[in-house]
Amino acid sequence: MIPVDSNADALEQKYKDLSGLLSNIVDSVPMYFFVKDTGDDFRYVYSSPMMNQIYGRFHNDVVGKTDFDLFVDPVAAQSFRDMDEKVLQTKEMQRFVEQMLDPKGVVRSMDTMKLLVPREGKAPFLLGMSWDITKQRQIEEELHENNKRLALSCMAGLIYPWIWDVVNETAELSHVENGEMIHAYISHESFTEKIHPDDQQMYRDVVTAFAQGEIESLRLSFRCRYFSEEYVWLEKIGEVYEYGKDGKPLKAIGILRDITVDKRHEADVQAKRLAEESNRMKSAFIANMSHEIRTPLNAIVGFSTLMAQAETDEEKQEYLKIIESSNEFLLQLIDDILDISKIESGKLEFIYSDFSLNSIFKPQEPAFLRRVNAGVKVVFENDGSDYSIISEKTRLTQVLTNFLSNAVKFTSAGTIRYCYHLTDNGIYAYVSDTGTGIKKEDQVTIFDRFVKLDRFKQGTGLGLSICKTIITMLNGEIGVDSEEGVGSTFWFSIPCNPVKVN
Repeated sequence: MIPVDSNADALEQKYKDLSGLLSNIVDSVPMYFFVKDTGDDFRYVYSSPMMNQIYGRFHNDVVGKTDFDLFVDPVAAQSFRDMDEKVLQTKEMQRFVEQMLDPKGVVRSMDTMKLLVPREGKAPFLLGMSWDITKQRQIEEELHENNKRLALSCMAGLIYPWIWDVVNETAELSHVENGEMIHAYISHESFTEKIHPDDQQMYRDVVTAFAQGEIESLRLSFRCRYFSEEYVWLEKIGEVYEYGKDGKPLKAIGILRDITVDKRHEADVQAKRLAEESNRMKSAFIANMSHEIRTPLNAIVGFSTLMAQAETDEEKQEYLKIIESSNEFLLQLIDDILDISKIESGKLEFIYSDFSLNSIFKPQEPAFLRRVNAGVKVVFENDGSDYSIISEKTRLTQVLTNFLSNAVKFTSAGTIRYCYHLTDNGIYAYVSDTGTGIKKEDQVTIFDRFVKLDRFKQGTGLGLSICKTIITMLNGEIGVDSEEGVGSTFWFSIPCNPVKVN
């Protein structure tokens, strides 16, 4: 039988061991423990050794004192007392971040929890636990400051950072709101839907190629209204930063950049360049026109004088032909100038009517046979069929005669063939010659204004440009197929509903 005294000794020893263990734990934990008596003006009844490291006081010196005794700053002491009172009133655990000065005058942030520990027949104790979060708060403040700087930089540069989960097709897209970076998670498809319809397919193709590893980096521009109600120009730039075992991209990072201002600047620069080029071309046009007009006028005046002095009918007929040719060119020149003026002012008139195609095609054969060089044939390649359409007869005739005039001008031998064919939605017309042909590089600009392939040939350089405008206004297409030294085929197609003429 074990003596009672032995049991008591054993229990006392266990208590001491446990007390020592708890004391070691308290001493080892980087946390400050304290206990206050709520019934004795919140005086300290216990303070852990961490008190000395934090406040510069030995914990034994704290017992029996209040915060007003310990802290020089009465404001700080009062704030501690206010928090103690709140715990006592609510009888609930409270958590605070307290500010205090250490012995070196450094402001420390203490994360503190306070709760009541009941005592039988007495006022409860207030148990407190504090840990120093000064470094954490500094890091948080630095991080906040860095985020603020990043936000300001992004806001100033209209930049939106993104991180893309390629596999799941989701992205973290950041933007600035009230001076803070806001992070939103969006799907690839929801963003794509905000892109302008004309740019969506291009965007999908490039992004898909990037996601499949077909291209190493991402850079493209498009119109989008994700960040606003109106479309703005965005530039997307990105790189892969994580690859899978198969070498395919897993995650990518990059930015969206609002380049609307840049695009407007580009447009302004382009408009300025075009305006300058237009002014240059107009100046050249005026100079050229003054020369072109003087040439037939001089011919008309000069040969009229000669014809009056001619002694034979043969001479008079020769001079008359020259005068008629100069007169025709002068009239064409004036017509082209008037048409260009109407196009510039948006007043080029179109009067639609019902007419047969042969009525404008057939008369051209005998008319141009009188204008070609000896030995050159002009052939209307028609099988006798005729069709009626509703369109602009005068303007289509203008296009056809312009094509034929150019063919006559540049064909010294061979044949000029022309006709029309039915298409699925209208007609296709052509003029084909065996003339000098056109260089590949010149075919690109042949329908531009003031373009003359041979400055020694009569012409304003406006005819084909006017033809292009006419066909475009008729919702058609115009073009040329040519080989230098072989010949050229000028063609146009327009939508219409041809009806066969009996």
